[in-house]
Amino acid sequence: MYRVLFPEGRRLAVTLSYDDGVSSDARLISLMKKHGLRGTFNLNGGCMHGEGSMRGREYVYRMKPDEVREVYKGMEIAVHGYTHPFFEQLPRDRAVYEVTRDREALEELAGYPVRGMAYPYGTHNREVEDMLEQVGIVYSRTTRSTESFALPTRFVTWDPTCHHNNPRLTELCDHFLHDENRYGSGRLFYLWGHSYEFGLNDNWNVIERFCETMGGREDVWYATNMEIYRYLTAQRQIETSMDGSMLYNPSATDVWFNRGGEALCVPAGQLVRV
Repeated sequence: MYRVLFPEGRRLAVTLSYDDGVSSDARLISLMKKHGLRGTFNLNGGCMHGEGSMRGREYVYRMKPDEVREVYKGMEIAVHGYTHPFFEQLPRDRAVYEVTRDREALEELAGYPVRGMAYPYGTHNREVEDMLEQVGIVYSRTTRSTESFALPTRFVTWDPTCHHNNPRLTELCDHFLHDENRYGSGRLFYLWGHSYEFGLNDNWNVIERFCETMGGREDVWYATNMEIYRYLTAQRQIETSMDGSMLYNPSATDVWFNRGGEALCVPAGQLVRV
């Protein structure tokens, strides 16, 4: 049986996803980079006005357009609705506008195609999900915490592991890092939240501890949401013979599997016989 592994045969992957594009993202990104973590920041292209307010002891403002490329360098930028709407409450044409206008605005700032998303307020319905796939969005994060490390089955409703304020965060990190099954599939820890919450709740120590615990490990793949999407998509495109002895990789990405407790690489564009 073939089970999912991540690049270089790693069994663990970690990604973060933070919303709204606010000034406190810079501090969070600095912490992430210090420990080698990667992630995705979901921005509202129509809300980049620089206005702010006190969040606890910190003044937090909406990121300004001329700050975006430098602040988010090395991370992924993704859609969060042009004006942060409740998508399921919008007429279809307006919902389409909110996504496509946000993509357009963010692509101009980022300098690359923006095709990922997180649902504002976490709300959506099947009509919204279908619309996203029609306008070029390939994945969208929900706010339904699973407290599991399962890989997404449907990317347009990608559930995270947990919010950073989850009272079981330390326990979940411990399970993720130490309860390893050498014959199992790769596991993903997906953390989400808003960086302004750390100032609001005076708990920057929570994310500092998370980064220290989860970061800097050779057995973990640190990736953005889009990198995970692209890798798993390539993996799911593998063509196999009926008896499972031949695997062909039509993609441009090397992919890895767990076969009987051993890591197996199927290089890009090649056929492997086992």
